[in-house]
Amino acid sequence: MSTITIHLKDKEEETFMENLLKKMKIRFEKQEDDFELTDEMIEAIETALKQDRSQYVDGKESLKRRVGLFY
Repeated sequence: MSTITIHLKDKEEETFMENLLKKMKIRFEKQEDDFELTDEMIEAIETALKQDRSQYVDGKESLKRRVGLFY
C-alpha cells in the first residue's frame, strides 16, 4: 500500500477532495493535526505578549508558587 500526502489550503478544497475520492471509491484517511486559533486564544496570546517581560515567571516557577499556596 502506498501513501500520498496532500496539503489543502482551506476547508473548500478539503471538501472537494473528500467528495472526489469518495466518488472514485478511493479509500482515504484524514489526519487532522492542524487547528485554527479561536479569537479567544489569539486575544490571550496578544495580551501575554504585551506584558512586562521583567515580571516574567517561567512555568516551573509558577507551579512552585501555586503549590506553595496549598501548604
